[in-house]
Amino acid sequence: MTTSPENIDEALAAEVQSDGPVDITRASRPATELLVELEMNLIARPDEWQQLVLETVGQWPEASEVIGDQTHQYLIGGEAFDWRLLARRVLGSVENGPPQDEWQQWLDTPDLFGGFSEPDFMRILGVDKSRASLSFFYGVTVEQGLIVAAREEIVKRRVASGRAPSDDRCDEVYHRLYGNDRAGLWDEFCSESGLSETSGSDLNPLGHSLGQGDEFTYWLFKRRMDRLDPARVASDTRKGLAQLEKMLRSHEKRARLLRQAQLA
Repeated sequence: MTTSPENIDEALAAEVQSDGPVDITRASRPATELLVELEMNLIARPDEWQQLVLETVGQWPEASEVIGDQTHQYLIGGEAFDWRLLARRVLGSVENGPPQDEWQQWLDTPDLFGGFSEPDFMRILGVDKSRASLSFFYGVTVEQGLIVAAREEIVKRRVASGRAPSDDRCDEVYHRLYGNDRAGLWDEFCSESGLSETSGSDLNPLGHSLGQGDEFTYWLFKRRMDRLDPARVASDTRKGLAQLEKMLRSHEKRARLLRQAQLA
């Protein structure tokens, strides 16, 4: 992970003191033109496909798109930019790109800069989208890691005390981190965001889409930042980063075992 727990306080301070909403659509070219150019470049420079895709993402003119019956929200709250979601959209629209399993592995790896150095990432993607990507990383990716870490802590504590893990541990996590159960938080989020509340299904009781889920997670992040003292915020965020580090190591181990199996 490029951003380590040691410099979390500095990174969080930059997030809190950001300049507010960013304009990621200015001075952009039409999406169709960008995709045609990307197709040509992928044929001419196939070994540079990651950089070429990132360049396309950096020039993309839309903050969101409706494709079929799905809404792709690339920019959340005018602040958090999901460059991976847009990269998936771009790669899914070209015929001359790398194999799908290869680019999915790239985008599934929870690395802040997608394997690039920070200066190269900022140069290719642009300052505004790079800053907004940092907001997404801390506000969505790390926040999701924190929720997983908190859930694991609760399970371990219950097991250590001789109790079986219960089904209410999810609400316990949300109460601990955000001061309310998940359904109550979702209702608050809908009210503030102007979204209609949905009952969902048994498997997805909140009934929200993936994009709405990311917006909800970012809202939770902002809520945590507002209601807790800075030391607690930094401590909890370190836990989220540590969880992502563990996930990254597990991902790398699985990839290594898969390569060994393919060579055997």
